[in-house]
Amino acid sequence: MYSYLLEELSKAIGARLLVSFEYENESHVVEPHLLGQNKQHETCLLAWRTGKAGQQRQGWQCFLLSRMQNTRLTDERFSKKRPGYDPYDSTMSRIYYRI
Repeated sequence: MYSYLLEELSKAIGARLLVSFEYENESHVVEPHLLGQNKQHETCLLAWRTGKAGQQRQGWQCFLLSRMQNTRLTDERFSKKRPGYDPYDSTMSRIYYRI
């Protein structure tokens, strides 16, 4: 269902590329860290909000792929994992790809 989006987000994680998208009528630019399935069996992206798109605050957020629109990988890279990142996030029942 989301195979193209999964592939693109996996590529962004591997290359450490920023991703921009619309989510619940707000623009976001994020540093993707982990792609997986939450305990409700929804595919989601755990990412650090950069604060670059409008008024959003920086910090961690889990985005459901089913609600992401106009997703695109940027040419801008990020270089490090953010504080508080857990590659074995316990809110995930399955992990597809991670830093």
